[in-house]
Amino acid sequence: MGAYGPHMTELLTPPAPNGSAPPPAATTRDFTRPRKRITFTIDDDTFEATPALPGELLVEFVTAYNDTAKVESIAEHVALLKQALKFVLLPESYERFSARLKDRHNPIDDDQLADVVLWLLEQYGLRPTAPSQPSSDGSPSPESGTSSTESTQPEAPTSEASQPTGS
Repeated sequence: MGAYGPHMTELLTPPAPNGSAPPPAATTRDFTRPRKRITFTIDDDTFEATPALPGELLVEFVTAYNDTAKVESIAEHVALLKQALKFVLLPESYERFSARLKDRHNPIDDDQLADVVLWLLEQYGLRPTAPSQPSSDGSPSPESGTSSTESTQPEAPTSEASQPTGS
């Protein structure tokens, strides 16, 4: 003991049995993250996406979205956005969404498709600066205020998105 009481190391280290060295300290960290449900609605249908993207699917999702800037036809653009959705929507939601892309009575149009993909990018911590709209008539989208010829891609994440730890 020092003049003012036990040293800090003496307080943190339990006495060793029979004079032997203390056991090594265990280090543990819990990397569990709280997950939120990600849902969106179009008309009367609610669709659900995976609460978190596994690392490899995140890369494929972003790649599919970024590849939309490399295509010129609306068909290719829609196919890439649809492919991106397949990485994130839960299977039953993807099937309903995909069917509505062909449904003439209850359609999801190309602008809605692009809006959904952009919103989902944001939900996974990516922040595209402007939507890439596949407008068939070449006119600007009234909601975005951008031309259909503009194409800004999101940056790939440099680190995992911050999540509250609950502590």
